Amino acid sequence: MRKAVIYKISGVVIVLFWLFVLAELVKRTNFNSTSVDLAHIDEKRPLEKGSEEWMEIFVKGRKVGYTVTRVRKIEEGFEVREEIFLTVNLMGSAREILSYTTAQVDERFLLNSFDFSLSSGLIDFKISGKIKENDLYLLMGEEGKEETRLIKLPSKPMIGAAMTQFFKSSKLKTGESFTFPVFDPISMTTNPAIIKVVAKENIKINGKTYKAFRLEMNFLGRPLVFWIDEKGVSLKEKGFMGFTLVRSTPAKARLGLDRPKGIDFYELSAVKVAKKIRNPREITYLKVRLNQVPSFLPIDGPRQTISGGILCIQKERPPFKAFYSIPYSGNDNKLLNHLKPEMLIQSEDKEIIRVAKKIINEIKDPFMAAKMVLGWVFENLEKLPVVSIPDAKEILKNRKGDCNEHATIMTALLRAVGIPARIVVGLVYKDGKFYYHAWNEAYIDKWISMDAILKQMPVDATHIKLINGGIEKQIQIVGMIGNLKINILDYR
Repeated sequence: MRKAVIYKISGVVIVLFWLFVLAELVKRTNFNSTSVDLAHIDEKRPLEKGSEEWMEIFVKGRKVGYTVTRVRKIEEGFEVREEIFLTVNLMGSAREILSYTTAQVDERFLLNSFDFSLSSGLIDFKISGKIKENDLYLLMGEEGKEETRLIKLPSKPMIGAAMTQFFKSSKLKTGESFTFPVFDPISMTTNPAIIKVVAKENIKINGKTYKAFRLEMNFLGRPLVFWIDEKGVSLKEKGFMGFTLVRSTPAKARLGLDRPKGIDFYELSAVKVAKKIRNPREITYLKVRLNQVPSFLPIDGPRQTISGGILCIQKERPPFKAFYSIPYSGNDNKLLNHLKPEMLIQSEDKEIIRVAKKIINEIKDPFMAAKMVLGWVFENLEKLPVVSIPDAKEILKNRKGDCNEHATIMTALLRAVGIPARIVVGLVYKDGKFYYHAWNEAYIDKWISMDAILKQMPVDATHIKLINGGIEKQIQIVGMIGNLKINILDYR
């Protein structure tokens, strides 16, 4: 039997956290504002035919990576290439993360097409897209076996890598505010990003003083600040939890990387608590006080209730007697939605269906079948910290990953045999801290929690659910990281 590893933030949240906050891929702010008129920008400042900008990435004073953005003029606009390199320590396991974005944008810096890739040495993720009018056509998967997806857009968006080019074209003024519809290739969503020109001030970088504009933005309720010079060139970017980008040169940017022996990013994001819990895997009741209650916090049944800032969690109690036999064939639209395949949860894939049916054999009881799927995933997936975008087909092929990979393949296998299932992201307790974590829920007679990393069904009461859903939902919790405080009031 494989030993359950320490609980950790899901790989996907790590990716979103780093790539969005540190490398200006700011996709998800929650404002209502009139979009900036981009049509007049080219009249304000002529653009160079090509440019290259390098920046070093620091966390709490340690250099952990670099970014380079290259832009060149093409016939119908610009080609933007962005490379991000990071070295991270995940539970003592060193990982090098490399992402590439190549985008073709029009004269107003709005997206025409893109290619995005992410590699961490274990698993590669690639996705490309092309915009026709307001329709975005996405392509993902192995060559010759690509999956496609059509997303209807309200308007043509920008991509994060092109935002710096926009500022080079605009003569900024203090007090100005810009709103961009920005597409994110990881979560495959488009959201507005607001940037305000707050002040003009001097900033010192590597002993040299620059005249700069100070710009501020809101990222999921958290402030981000960056400085650009009078020509629109990035000088410095400052995020939360000590993340900073600083202007650099090609020769300097790659040097002096702190190969991860110090800061562990699972530990950095963990929530420390004063009161320790004994035997946490056996806990059936937990009462905590939260310093903030997010609007998306799920309260869907007796397991998790909240009053004010007091959250109570009660482990589900048997018997779990389903009202249906596999496969679910009712007419509840909400449950039917949790049987449908998704772009990264390919429950209709022939190999996933074959494996799922083999696991449960002829069992028709949803609870027993779900437990068999849970046991198979626990036994057959190597438990490794993986920084990638979880893809059920790739997970079944590679059979390795952390909590998000376990939760993704669990969802696909359960749906493949006709059990409504969903991914859950939240926190779980271990050794005086709550770690960000992903697990599942399957619908039996109600939603029942299950954790393939810990081989629990239902899960213990130290699992605090923050949100239901896949990548497009999980990014919402990033604003809580480093800001959430938990006070344990009672447990048993």
